[in-house]
Amino acid sequence: MLPINAISGSILDSTLVYFSVIGMLLFAATVLRLTVPAFKKFYMPASLLAGIMGLILGPHFIGLIPKEMTSMFSAMAGRLIVLVYAPMLMRKSMTDKKELAKTAGTRVCLGYFACFAQYAVPMLLTVLLFTPVWGINPLFSTIVEQGWAGGHGTAGGMALVFEELGWLDGQSLSVTSATFGLVSGILGGTVIINIAVRKGWAAYLKSSSKGMENTDPEIYNSDTAKASAKHVTSSNVIDSMSFHLALISFAVFFGWILNVSFKKVFGFSLSWFVTAMFCGLIVKLLIKKTRYYEAIDNNIINRIQGVSLDFLIVGAVASVNVPVVVSYLTPLLIQQFVTLALTIWTFLWLAPRVFRKNWFEHSMNMYGTYTGVAAVGLMLLRMTDPDLESDVLEANATASPFSTWAIGGGIITSVMPATVVKYGIVPVCGAAVAACVVCLVLLRIFFWNPNGKDMTAASRQTVKE
Repeated sequence: MLPINAISGSILDSTLVYFSVIGMLLFAATVLRLTVPAFKKFYMPASLLAGIMGLILGPHFIGLIPKEMTSMFSAMAGRLIVLVYAPMLMRKSMTDKKELAKTAGTRVCLGYFACFAQYAVPMLLTVLLFTPVWGINPLFSTIVEQGWAGGHGTAGGMALVFEELGWLDGQSLSVTSATFGLVSGILGGTVIINIAVRKGWAAYLKSSSKGMENTDPEIYNSDTAKASAKHVTSSNVIDSMSFHLALISFAVFFGWILNVSFKKVFGFSLSWFVTAMFCGLIVKLLIKKTRYYEAIDNNIINRIQGVSLDFLIVGAVASVNVPVVVSYLTPLLIQQFVTLALTIWTFLWLAPRVFRKNWFEHSMNMYGTYTGVAAVGLMLLRMTDPDLESDVLEANATASPFSTWAIGGGIITSVMPATVVKYGIVPVCGAAVAACVVCLVLLRIFFWNPNGKDMTAASRQTVKE
């Protein structure tokens, strides 16, 4: 049996209290969201507001929430993402298989382009400007992909790598980059979504001549409430929500075993949420010919994912670490803003030319993921597709196994600093640029949408379908 560290009652008590604090923040943010018209106008979700409130109350500002609690918030976010991904391939498919495969292929190719661009652009800037002018270490060029696509967890985990390579500033700069990326993902994504609704790009949000306008009542009474799930099991046997959580538990548990075993055998680890997602598919295949498969309700799965997402987003935002590395401030800002400009171009100009359906929803999900973390991508998806009606989650789940092992905290991320040291930044920069070109060629040959320039028309077509 694989070892599991014992958990004392006091730790469980603390965890329950911390979850209660997140819940109270969510309630306070919900009241704020329903009270302040500006938050409604800009489609600010309560989870984001709650996270910002937690950040303000945290150790970096007011100090009412202690550092120990925000550290636990961060740890919770890293685990709750497992509950979001575990049932993704478990749900009943509502999308044509060929269409899903093509959409997933588009996401894989576009994702690799976005990540290689996060190496290519900073490396070009380092070779042409940062090293000649400021004498910056070439390893500085690797922090964008670590912090943006990899997130704070990857950025913090690179400490030992940079220490072994003799660049002690690396971790602080990588974490700072992750913070910039997270802010760019949240604030930049919110601004883009507001612009998109006015331009008619968002298929699942409404607009008016006056700008963004949410016509939903937002708080439903007993007469207007929408049915969000079905009773698929008798209450005498098991609650329907408990039934789905039981199935997801298999995916989570065996995903953890697969994750630990993979690291022991091969020496590196796939993310737990990726292995849990694989195991969710296995659970689905094992029960597909039984009556238990017929009891799976996608709406209940959506609710479980929705709750996990809300708590995840609060924890991720409230626990943001915001160090400022003054000595690197000028090159850091240049590096971050130039890369951000290319990233926005990727997901607002290139994306609608390669996606044939739900281009904006896919674009915002990927923009959030490749600037912040998966949680930001999912948050932006919830902002653009509140009821998760699009095919984004399913396509994301299908595409993830082909990219998460390599980029955004995968093998390429972990070996890139050592590769720069061993071979030099110039040849590695050339390889990154070449990889970007290859991805663009593949997108042009296999996934190009000849009608993609008319983005508004494409969005209207999505609504009709």
